Amino acid sequence: MANLDVGAELGRALSDAAREMGRDLTAGLAEVQEYAAQRTLYLSTIVGEPGYELALRAERDAVALRAGIVSVTYADAADQRMIGVIGGALAIGARALAVLA
Repeated sequence: MANLDVGAELGRALSDAAREMGRDLTAGLAEVQEYAAQRTLYLSTIVGEPGYELALRAERDAVALRAGIVSVTYADAADQRMIGVIGGALAIGARALAVLA
């Protein structure tokens, strides 16, 4: 296995991991959208009531917080996956090159 083959394999592994992360992020976005829809439904029941503006700000902040938590959770998982892919590819490549040496 030539040095370029190891690099190409690592590149393919990283591309595959990135595609999977994109699917995870899409799922995370759907989760936040569902939460926002639930909170909007709740707000629709109190429009015009005293305290509506305060409730609106609180729900806005709750949805933003949920979005942040979801994105951090998926980002942490993505980081760990990428570290695993890189470490595995480096180990396999190093062993393959050692055999050829």
